[in-house]
Amino acid sequence: MLPDHSQPVLGPDSLMWRYFGDTRVMYLLPSTTTVQVAHPGIGAGVEQHSAYKVDPWGRMERSLALLWPVLYNTPEGVREYGQKLRDMHRNIKGTDFNGKQYHALNPELYTWVHITTYYGMIALADFMGEPLNEAQKQQLFNEWLQFGRQMGIRDQDMPATTADYWEYLEDTINNRLQKNPATDYVLHKAYYTGRVKHPDSTLSDPVWKVLQTLHGNIIWKCKIGFFPASFRRKFGLRWTALDQIQFNLISLLMRGLWPLLPEKYRYVPQAYAAIKDARRHPERYAQEAFEATPEAG
Repeated sequence: MLPDHSQPVLGPDSLMWRYFGDTRVMYLLPSTTTVQVAHPGIGAGVEQHSAYKVDPWGRMERSLALLWPVLYNTPEGVREYGQKLRDMHRNIKGTDFNGKQYHALNPELYTWVHITTYYGMIALADFMGEPLNEAQKQQLFNEWLQFGRQMGIRDQDMPATTADYWEYLEDTINNRLQKNPATDYVLHKAYYTGRVKHPDSTLSDPVWKVLQTLHGNIIWKCKIGFFPASFRRKFGLRWTALDQIQFNLISLLMRGLWPLLPEKYRYVPQAYAAIKDARRHPERYAQEAFEATPEAG
């Protein structure tokens, strides 16, 4: 029997809505996605089934198109995209780098991707100059659990408390994660500084190269800075006091520039569309009992 998940869908008043769609999340994602692919099963799935090497822009856009609507949506839309997200992973399976069979919907793998969201949102709030107090961290954790349900993850596959969460995170980093072809590829700075031009870009090649080199270095610094300290130790990534100062300066720069942007550029497209729609039609986002999508496993 499936567990009862008759709980409200996360809506515009949630902390998850506040942070997960902010464009500054794009400086966090290179870190969290690397922590995800360091799991041997996920790394193998990415290496064997993803176009991240030959089509990095397309892969990112496809991820945005499916994952963000599981959060930024009406209750009906949450159900639809929660199922679509699971369907996308249904045929991702094979043999990992240790010779073990994996399936993307295996509870350990599917949950590990979700695990990185909670610590990531706390780190992002710090980066944005909005550090969460303990009550807000607990609220965010409760919302994180609900976001997991919206993705089709069972309660028993997620840590029940924040203490359980941090223990789970550290244990997995120290005892399950490992270097693999996917981490080797994305743990090179050139993956960011030398990224190919977006197909829709109108910039000349020389201008693109200069801007991408500058921006890629910022992304690289953020990537290493957002890693949990235990992950940096595990993978031998150097992080000095000077690195932390540079990371803090990037944070200050982002805090200054972000309010100056037109609102549509402060959020990823899927989040901004939902935010605008919720303002115009709040009744569409009224809280109702959430009937979970089928659970992973």
